[in-house]
Amino acid sequence: MSEANPFSLPDPYTFRAIWGIPPSSREGFDLLVARQMIWMAYAAPLVRQMLFTAEGEPICPYCEQLVTTGTPSVICAAVLADRQLQEQIAQDPTVIATRDPDAREAWWLMHGTCHDELNSARIEELNLRLELALRGPTRTN
Repeated sequence: MSEANPFSLPDPYTFRAIWGIPPSSREGFDLLVARQMIWMAYAAPLVRQMLFTAEGEPICPYCEQLVTTGTPSVICAAVLADRQLQEQIAQDPTVIATRDPDAREAWWLMHGTCHDELNSARIEELNLRLELALRGPTRTN
């Protein structure tokens, strides 16, 4: 019996991103931001560097400028989902916000005006950058 080649095995994770989680109220938005703050302690270094300053201030990935307090903004999230999480997301997408935080997820704020300017090509580019940053810790040599 031959051993399986680790390079030919299917990737156990699927990248999922939500570019704008619609909160039901101001309180809902605040809860999503609180979830983001809880996650920051678990953030993969490359993800944190991409989405936050060294002082923990949010950077809009679209324009790469700070998202300052009071600026209309949108909260977004991404995750590398294993098979179990993929099944849970299919049943209830809100599971992304209610699961235990880990380094296979990312949370960020984006200026509302930048969100309005998003197009499929820019989303694809940003998704690729986010996915590569999230996958960094899952790869071994």
